[in-house]
Amino acid sequence: MHQRDRLRHGTLACDPSPDAAARKDPDFHAVPLPELLAASDVISLHAPGGSGLRLSDPEFALMKTGALLINTARGGSVDPAALLRALSSGRLAGAGLDVIAEEQAFGDEAEIFRQDAAVDPAQLRALLADHALVRLPNVLVTPHIAYNTQEAVDRIIETTLGNIEAYAAGAPRNVVTAITRAATSPGDPA
Repeated sequence: MHQRDRLRHGTLACDPSPDAAARKDPDFHAVPLPELLAASDVISLHAPGGSGLRLSDPEFALMKTGALLINTARGGSVDPAALLRALSSGRLAGAGLDVIAEEQAFGDEAEIFRQDAAVDPAQLRALLADHALVRLPNVLVTPHIAYNTQEAVDRIIETTLGNIEAYAAGAPRNVVTAITRAATSPGDPA
C-alpha cells in the first residue's frame, strides 16, 4: 500500500455535525473525541470559535505518548499551561500552533496595563504559558496564517466577486443584517 494511502485510511475525525459528503466518504471515520485522542499520532484541530472544544490535562492524558498537536482552530481551544506540561513531560513530542491563547496581547503585553480594567490573573497566566511555549524547541508557531492558502484566497475572491455581482443585479447575498458578539472561549479573539 502506498504511504499516502496508509495515511488516508488511518484518518480519524471527530465532528459533531459532519456534512453529507463527509458521511458518505469511505475515508471519513467519525469517532468520539476520547477515541480519536487515544488512537492518533497527529491531532489537527480545525474547530470554529464557540465550538466548546478545549484540550486540557485530561485530554492530553488520553493522547499517545509522542503524539503531535497542530492547532489552526482557536487559541482558546487549547489550555496553554496544560500544553506546556504535556510537551515538557514528553506526552507530546511537539506542537504546531497557528494560534495561541493570548495572541492579542502577545507582543504588546504593556497594553494589559494601559487599560483601566483590572488585570485578569487567568489572562496573565495564559500569556506567560504562551511565552514559554514559543520558546520550546519542539513548538513551531506561525502568525495566524493557516487560512492563507491559494484555495482559500481563491474562495475569498470568488465569494467577493459573487457578492458584488449579486448586489449589482439587485439580489444581494451574504448580507450582514446585525452584528452580534458570539460567546468565545477564553483567549479567543473577539
